[in-house]
Amino acid sequence: MPQISIITPYRNSEGFLPGLVRNLQQQTFQDWECLLVDDGSDDGGAERLARCCAGDARLRLLPLPQSAAEPQRQRLPARPRNHALGQAHSPLLAFLDCDDLWHPRKLELQLAFHRAGDLDLSVTAYGRFRGMDEGLMAVRCPPARLSLAQMRRSNPIPLLTVMVRAELLGGGFPPVPHEDYLLWLDLRRDRPELKYGMLPLVLAFYRLHGANQTRERSRVVGWTYRVFRRHGLDPLAAAAHLLGWGGSHLRQSLHERLRGARRAPVGTVEELLLLPPQPARPPGPT
Repeated sequence: MPQISIITPYRNSEGFLPGLVRNLQQQTFQDWECLLVDDGSDDGGAERLARCCAGDARLRLLPLPQSAAEPQRQRLPARPRNHALGQAHSPLLAFLDCDDLWHPRKLELQLAFHRAGDLDLSVTAYGRFRGMDEGLMAVRCPPARLSLAQMRRSNPIPLLTVMVRAELLGGGFPPVPHEDYLLWLDLRRDRPELKYGMLPLVLAFYRLHGANQTRERSRVVGWTYRVFRRHGLDPLAAAAHLLGWGGSHLRQSLHERLRGARRAPVGTVEELLLLPPQPARPPGPT
């Protein structure tokens, strides 16, 4: 049984898939499996991915059953992620979307950190970028401590940095947009004893491009309000938290425009993947 199951859904992402496979195979920690779930691709990506994965049994190709497929406008990332959760074999889970990247030592260093603290959930710092030959636009560092009040102001748990005990996700991701945000909110509320830790090293890289779902800013506001309602807040409380959430995102955006690139590690993303992991400054108390 592999020690870590990595979950990667994809749809019409042919151009990213070879790089994803190379990035995984370059991990210094090798005892993992990756469940790659095809959510109805029609661009030839599934065939190309099969060629890239040939000979590496750790890379498991899982087409999403047709009975679970829905019209494009109704497809949600929760479906392929939950399909993979049902077939994962490991006690620990990690998540990597096909357009994102990890530092080669991400699993090695985070697993050691996770085990040393006997953690339920751990995260790392991450950088945001556009092109491999460009520098990071900004570095984001999750909070050192995780409070429910803080989580209702923003989603402080970036999915591409997560390592989590599989048993905590037995119920799967809720079938809504912003599914990870709702999952973490409910998990923190229902498990106040949750053991959480943050490793302040830039071990993951989030790629910004035109197809990023979260770039649909006008829709994200509605999604977030519905997350608060599904989380159990009444309409007035949900609206109040939405205002706080919007203000938090606006402050972060302004801060990154003014200072983000200056505080990011020096070098292109290609270079940073070859260098030792760079430290990130944890955020101050909130």
